[in-house]
Amino acid sequence: MDEIFHFPQAVKYYKGIYKEWDPKITTPPGLYIFTVGILNPVSKITNLDVDKLTCFRLVNLCFTTGTIYVVYRILQHHHKEVESKVLLLSSFNITIFPVLYFFNFLYYTDCGSTFFVLLMYYWHLKKIYLTASFPGAVALLFRQTNIVWIFYIAAEETLQTLFKFSNEGISKKDKNLNLFSISGFRVFIPLWKKNWKQILKKIFVINIGYIPIAIGSVAFVLYNGSIALGDKTAHEGSNVGTEINSDSYR
Repeated sequence: MDEIFHFPQAVKYYKGIYKEWDPKITTPPGLYIFTVGILNPVSKITNLDVDKLTCFRLVNLCFTTGTIYVVYRILQHHHKEVESKVLLLSSFNITIFPVLYFFNFLYYTDCGSTFFVLLMYYWHLKKIYLTASFPGAVALLFRQTNIVWIFYIAAEETLQTLFKFSNEGISKKDKNLNLFSISGFRVFIPLWKKNWKQILKKIFVINIGYIPIAIGSVAFVLYNGSIALGDKTAHEGSNVGTEINSDSYR
């Protein structure tokens, strides 16, 4: 488990040592920054020594508590007819699902990463797109691969906008016309030519916060030469089938 690398690095951040970096760590320092931001005030208020592994692990429990609430709000959005107590139990059940449960008690990036990705998704559902982009950017500070979720959310809403516009235009001409048919495509082209400014404006409003994140991510990969920080060999692709075959002959 990578906790043996994350904890010593976080302790350095807690002590104000920001220039030393363990090359074995391949993720950004978001977890350490939030740890310092949470534990530093606690230490000053209580005069307690909090640079211990147990205290650092408690930071993840804070993220987990936030995740329960965010999942609850997401479920409320999708299932308005379901009782609140049922949704609360469901959100708790989802949050302690085995994929995430065991990381709640370790000092690792999963809990913070999950919390900010889900917060981005919830605010996106509420259609406050620019606001949603901020937790999306923070999620990248925990795991740079979260760019996949940002791209997914932006692309999904963009496609929904295009389909909604197209279906509205097609329904006026022929309710039985399918957008994915040749006839539907022929109807869509004139609609696009007539309303392309309106469509692009809507798409821009949706993605206004995600575009800078995408540009920054591409620039980072080009500058760094890889999506991974530190030891880039930890994220190299390999031919699993070849490795299995070679192992079978040993």
